[in-house]
Amino acid sequence: MKKRYYAMFAGIIAIGITLGILYIEVWRDAGVQLPKDVLLETASAESYDFENMEPKVRLIEFYYTQCPDVCPLTTQRMMHLREMLKQEGVYGDEMEFISISIDPEKDTPERIQKYMDTYAISPDENGWTFLRGSLEDTKAFAEPFRFRFEDRGTDYIVHDSFTYLIDQDNYLIEKFSMGEGFDKEKVFKRIMRTVD
Repeated sequence: MKKRYYAMFAGIIAIGITLGILYIEVWRDAGVQLPKDVLLETASAESYDFENMEPKVRLIEFYYTQCPDVCPLTTQRMMHLREMLKQEGVYGDEMEFISISIDPEKDTPERIQKYMDTYAISPDENGWTFLRGSLEDTKAFAEPFRFRFEDRGTDYIVHDSFTYLIDQDNYLIEKFSMGEGFDKEKVFKRIMRTVD
């Protein structure tokens, strides 16, 4: 009799854990949409309007130029992903990258342009936009994605490490790890399934 209760209790715990994982990985992010009422600017100091964007698949990256590890590695892998998407003819026309600085005080337009130069990204490239804004607007943009970042007074900003894939209706459909965990093949396949 005791064994049956233990088995039943273990089953209830397993169901609870499964539901918790599903909530964190799927349901919690359902309905997350790209914010429309946030004011950001490009690396060329031009206003960027989220309200009237063309329907495209978008990969959102949060970064800062002085990041010592995951940000530059993710940007580098996105460079390779860009070439894969160009070969398929979807880069720029059907999908684009958006990189948003989480250190707007230090990441001036000049510093962002220098970062872009490092990765051979042209400021007028159709397909990859680098943005910055006030700290308040940057946090407002990051909030729906539950992307957390904090400057603790050191040279480095503590931040989450995810990129976010947005569909043509500007809804979050999947998130991917940054840095070493950014699997460009997996991201490529997911983008191509979404574009088709």
